[in-house]
Amino acid sequence: MGDGTSVSVGRPSNGYIRNAKKLPDSGDGFRTQAVWKERNNRYGTDELLDLITGVGRRMSMRFTDVKLVVADLSGNGGGESRKWHRSHQSGRDVDLVYYMRAPDGASFEADAMRVFGIDGKAKDGSGYSVDVPRTWQLVKNLVTAPEARVQWVFMYEPIAQMLLAHAVATGEAEALIARARKAMKQPGDSAPHNDHMHVRIYCSDRDRMFGCADIGPMELYAEYQAEAEQVGKLPPVIASLFEGAAQIGSSTMLGIASSGEPDRAAPPEAVRRLIIAAPLRFWRR
Repeated sequence: MGDGTSVSVGRPSNGYIRNAKKLPDSGDGFRTQAVWKERNNRYGTDELLDLITGVGRRMSMRFTDVKLVVADLSGNGGGESRKWHRSHQSGRDVDLVYYMRAPDGASFEADAMRVFGIDGKAKDGSGYSVDVPRTWQLVKNLVTAPEARVQWVFMYEPIAQMLLAHAVATGEAEALIARARKAMKQPGDSAPHNDHMHVRIYCSDRDRMFGCADIGPMELYAEYQAEAEQVGKLPPVIASLFEGAAQIGSSTMLGIASSGEPDRAAPPEAVRRLIIAAPLRFWRR
């Protein structure tokens, strides 16, 4: 557009980006390894880059030893990524590598994607495993992020189940767990995503006017809209407090205290069964 802001046009699998923005190779709390630098799928919308940098910054405030590893976004115009992806064409998709632990249990910054089994351990026999607590914190930050509205966190269902079980065990708020359950899905028309998670954001309201098209359920979008409307109805001073809390990765609307710590009242057993044991629904990417 004339003002230099990005525009996502079309669908993730059949679209393009105007005025795409390039993600730096590293930043506060995130890093891209050489294999993905060479592909140069480093481009996305303003909202997607804001999400990555914002989440990376908040994760670095909680974990200082390793950074979030960011893999592919889209090509400069969007379509260039088709060599590696069916989607990632409209600047609203990013691949994030699971947080990992080394065989001795120490945190490990991933140098590559590793394929994990249903037990969360790498299938290559290396002894590496998914760092469940940190990966849950990543998902939690994504679905409560103020920078963009996350529609999907595509991932391997056994890993999603581990994250949800951890969330319940640590007393996370019911509404937060329910939102994460809606976002986390294993795709039914592609690889199982047992080596990385694929995050997709909804079209921004502005981009929708210029031809951006969401596919799949809009339930989470409606939730985000409702929260924004509730904050908008508050007196300006109070609303600013909610917005400030969102900037540090908390969400009072979802039952998380301003300190960033969850409400420790664990969900009742009926809610556990509904959220954790819910039948897996597959969605096309």
